[in-house]
Amino acid sequence: MPRKNERDSLDSRFVGLLLTFAILLSCGTRDSSVAGTRNAQQPSISASCSLYASPGGNDKNSGATRTSPKTFLGAAAVTRPGSVVCLLGGTYLLNSTFKPPTSGTPAAWIIYRASGDAPAKFSWAGSADASPMFDMNGGKFPSNPAYLEFRGLTLDGGGKAGDGFFCRGSHHLRFIGNTIGNTGGSGIGTIECDYLMADHNIVDHNGYVPSDAGRSAKYYSWTSGISFNSSQWYDSYSGFHNIISNNIVTGEVDQSTKHSDGNGIILDLSDRTYNYSSANTPPALIVNNVVYGNGGRCVEAYVVSNFWIVNNTCYGNNLDPSIGPASSINVNNSHDGYVVNNIAVPGSTSSRCYDEENTTKNIRYYRNMCFGGSAEKSPSDPTQFIRANPVFLSPPSFRLSVKTECDEILTPAVLGKWFILDPKSPALHAGIDTATLPNLSETIIRDLKKYILTDINGAARPPGGNPDLGAYQRTPGR
Repeated sequence: MPRKNERDSLDSRFVGLLLTFAILLSCGTRDSSVAGTRNAQQPSISASCSLYASPGGNDKNSGATRTSPKTFLGAAAVTRPGSVVCLLGGTYLLNSTFKPPTSGTPAAWIIYRASGDAPAKFSWAGSADASPMFDMNGGKFPSNPAYLEFRGLTLDGGGKAGDGFFCRGSHHLRFIGNTIGNTGGSGIGTIECDYLMADHNIVDHNGYVPSDAGRSAKYYSWTSGISFNSSQWYDSYSGFHNIISNNIVTGEVDQSTKHSDGNGIILDLSDRTYNYSSANTPPALIVNNVVYGNGGRCVEAYVVSNFWIVNNTCYGNNLDPSIGPASSINVNNSHDGYVVNNIAVPGSTSSRCYDEENTTKNIRYYRNMCFGGSAEKSPSDPTQFIRANPVFLSPPSFRLSVKTECDEILTPAVLGKWFILDPKSPALHAGIDTATLPNLSETIIRDLKKYILTDINGAARPPGGNPDLGAYQRTPGR
């Protein structure tokens, strides 16, 4: 999204954040396998395995048991609707993009998942040509591959791959409990797809243009950590089509010549144009995400409609000064959206916590907290914005004296209790049950209740009560 580049002076309180961002730009790849050890991100291993693969597998094997695994590509080649491919621990080298050869069906999805014995890590061994690691690109929407789930995998782009997971023209895809890092684009990027779920993933250290990209350099980086671009209507269902939930997104940058993105999460465009009149996307829910330390915004809705941004924790984003004073949660040329129960602490005092740009209509705000940054522009209801320090239990200090700064300062593996609310936080009990908001359809209410009544770690939120703000529920509801 082209924007006017501006450069404002930053309050000294955020100088450390900016310096950290500068260091990150010069850092190499980091070990993405470490991040997947957080308990909250462990994949479910309940689905029964029908095929096994391992890095040392042999395609002469049956693949039917753990002791007779095929190679990854060999197992994928014999999948059928309902297949569950269990990937034994180890490192799988990808010399080129993996394109799933078979689709599932509505009643029989194909699942690719870690077996649970040890991390199943895919490392990019191909050239720096902006190729995605996993590619669901079927052409004109709606097309196959579809009805696929990827669960508990670790994708390491090696500083050369394009996106981790990429979809174009496809539908019905689930990305659950994965760790995606060191790519030159998005961790999860989609264009003209529908019925997508990105849940409990760690997206870490993406958007970096490799030094040997050559002519491919222009295809890198102009994107965000999780990017749902030009989502299409697969059908007319009035509930949520697309879900971005319980993810941790950090270290995304935009090193392209545009320097306009590098956001944590974005719902982007409708028909690949920038016109407000084109905003027509199926309902999407962004809930319980922790988004911190990114070059761009925390969450952006850009030329889209029917979106819900609920109970997210945004901290120390907006670190790229060439983007200008962008807000943490930004609505631009979009309509019919809800922004509810979020916490925003921008990485720059010149940035706003919440903002609208260009043409917007029917954007509703409820119980959002802001600390730092500049004030919102003429909010329709100032009482729905709480200006207070959320008082996190142990927020990151972004100190620059630590030798391992590049490896640890933004790594989710050390997240710990950074963004858990302190017992005295004003964000406790400050929210609203989103499903009780006025004038909601029964379909939306039913779908909201599937996702808003637990936090990022599975702790219960109070139905009909006052949940805590942000991604974490610390207290029993009331």
